[in-house]
Amino acid sequence: MRIEPLGTGGYHPNEVRHTACFLLPELDLAFDAGTAAFRLTERLQSKELHLFLTHPHWDHIIGLTYLYVPMLLKQIEAVHLYGNRHTLDAVKTCLFSEPTFAHMPDFQLVELDAIESRQLTIGASTVHWQPLPSHPGGSMAYLVDDGDKRFAYVTDTYVDGTYDEFIRGVDLLIHECYFSDETSEWAEKTGHSYLTQVAELAQRTGSGQLLLTHIDPRENNDAPWDLAHTKTIHPAIDYARDLQAVQV
Repeated sequence: MRIEPLGTGGYHPNEVRHTACFLLPELDLAFDAGTAAFRLTERLQSKELHLFLTHPHWDHIIGLTYLYVPMLLKQIEAVHLYGNRHTLDAVKTCLFSEPTFAHMPDFQLVELDAIESRQLTIGASTVHWQPLPSHPGGSMAYLVDDGDKRFAYVTDTYVDGTYDEFIRGVDLLIHECYFSDETSEWAEKTGHSYLTQVAELAQRTGSGQLLLTHIDPRENNDAPWDLAHTKTIHPAIDYARDLQAVQV
């Protein structure tokens, strides 16, 4: 399973990171559509995209507007857009509305609330999801299982123990880490995570490789925090980096 981090920052882009977007090119499957979504079109292996949204904050959906021209030009012929009712309603009524952007592309909307099993088959893989309550307005965790490897994408949440079982034993965990330990007092207040608690989460759930994403954009460098101490908790930890693909 190959994962291409197209955008690994939070809130707004900086010189190092665009905001959230991750692509699994073998499936033409992506998670979130932040400012990095302009990178999707040339990396798709077909003209069909399956795009799962975690929640409707701007740094996760603004890039949906960037798909308008590729769809108009038939570079992308179909976009299946997945999210809960709250997220899809926000896309329709807030993002694509007069006078900001009146031309909503012909997305095929799939409301995840209506799927009782909380799973969908995409190609030869299964996508699972679980709501995350601690972020303002909520978010969604996703897990992809191809029958051999398992990958989880968890962002915009405080580490609160509610999704430990959902991610247990994954081969790769890409998890948000907006704050350092030094600024950890802001984590629970804002519904985000900080460095040590993410490492401890990976350790206690038996996760394999841990990649940190959704970094505070004020941290304008490739490796904003020293991970030496954190590696004593979970050795297989690193930063997800824009355009540096990972093989699971």
